[in-house]
Amino acid sequence: MLAGVAVVAALAGGGGYAALSGGGDDTVAEVATPAVTTTIAPTTTVETTPPTTAPPSVADLAESSVQILLLDDSGQPLCSGSGTIVDADGTILTNAHVVASDSFCPFSTIGIAVTTDSGRPPELRYEADLLVVDAELDLAVVRVARNNDGSPVNGLSFPSIPIGDSDLVQIGDSLRILGYPSIGGDTITFTNGSVSGFTAQSGVSERSWIKTDATISGGNSGGTAVDDAGFLVGVPTQAAASQDGPIVDCRVITDTNGDGRTNGDDQCVPIGGFLNGLRPINLALPLIEEARSATPMDIADNTPTPPPPSDFDTSTAIAFRPGFSIGIADPQSETRFVATASAGVESICVWFDWRGFADGATWDGIWRVDGEINVDFSFIGEVWENGDDGADNWLCAIAPGDEGLPAGLYEMVFFLEEEILFVESIVVTPEPVEVHEVEFVNNLGETVCFLRVNPIGSLDFGLDELDTTETLEDGESATLFLPVGDVIAEAQDCNGNPIGGDSNGIAITGPDRISMTR
Repeated sequence: MLAGVAVVAALAGGGGYAALSGGGDDTVAEVATPAVTTTIAPTTTVETTPPTTAPPSVADLAESSVQILLLDDSGQPLCSGSGTIVDADGTILTNAHVVASDSFCPFSTIGIAVTTDSGRPPELRYEADLLVVDAELDLAVVRVARNNDGSPVNGLSFPSIPIGDSDLVQIGDSLRILGYPSIGGDTITFTNGSVSGFTAQSGVSERSWIKTDATISGGNSGGTAVDDAGFLVGVPTQAAASQDGPIVDCRVITDTNGDGRTNGDDQCVPIGGFLNGLRPINLALPLIEEARSATPMDIADNTPTPPPPSDFDTSTAIAFRPGFSIGIADPQSETRFVATASAGVESICVWFDWRGFADGATWDGIWRVDGEINVDFSFIGEVWENGDDGADNWLCAIAPGDEGLPAGLYEMVFFLEEEILFVESIVVTPEPVEVHEVEFVNNLGETVCFLRVNPIGSLDFGLDELDTTETLEDGESATLFLPVGDVIAEAQDCNGNPIGGDSNGIAITGPDRISMTR
């Protein structure tokens, strides 16, 4: 789940700032036969009827991609998500969390809104029963049971999308995504992209997630992901949205109380409902089969169980020896770290070594560009699987097109168990700039154990620029390689307490000697 291995550096322990100026073919299911049988287990099969003519248009697909509205006792929508009709009887596949009843969304009825004109909002026409839920997979099946006025649905045939075989999906294959994200306005939203890779999940399968570069936002949860032939191959799964599009994730990422520091005293800031993971359709096949004979569940039975509190102590975790590189580096060769980059580069990658992590811990790598969170670059809701200690973890912001990355301040904000572990920044300039040796002299009258320097405008002063065992006694100095521009800096004692610094900006114009004083 790490786009390579990943990122930058030290928090409480130190770490040298090694920043030196460096100067398939698409695979689709068969469509020639009149029917396809997809097998998930010896006793579980789902019969599907694939298209025998040209692949369906987006407009056709839109009729089978529904909006799920969770209604209160008066019939007013409280929350929303998306779903896909997978059978003419009105069977709909969605996410378990989309139809979960909790304090955030205490609904009483599942409403189904359908699109007949992609230029108009979907119409709330039906009510559905909850049939099957798998909380671990975050998948659920509902079925249209009544018209919106409570009258029975008699013999109505619904337009459905044929089920494909997600085991045939390959990296690079095209995907079409439909759903009702809160940021998409009132109408159905279509995006496309390609398969970026696959991810395993412990206890599920080796192909538990299909990763995609398609733009998918909160409210798309439970929606539709089809291949070029029009087969349903995945379910967008990792976020939810309410009617008004509230945040689906929140992190302390800005100095909201104005004390000059970003920490637990600040309010969390929404990072949006970004999704980049699809549940493969093959994982849903047993649920769809079970739903055929299932009796309706009580909505209250689908109440999420909060996860047990983590016993992982993040205070023991440190990142160190940070650096940035241009382009996706090859872990088998020596990495060329840089202190600056110019517009048009393919990607910016941030690196770090780590100590005191734990497999199973949750992490987020949030990229900000000029103060705005870029969800397309970011890694949200990931699980650490790289061991307690290690080297050369890296995360990249990869340009979406041939023009490369634009100029701006690029910041990586790394969270471990929802706590900020570090912030590290680099400026991508319109034109190349020079990098100079800048000497920081300790004139503070006491030992400096941590020296933190970042470009001006960054959320925080950054990671420790000293080596893990290096300290600066009074009168000693450390030399850093810094590009032309303004930086902020902070010196800390061996307990991590600030003892000097400048948050207003220090101009770097050439080789310089900067005195650290109080």
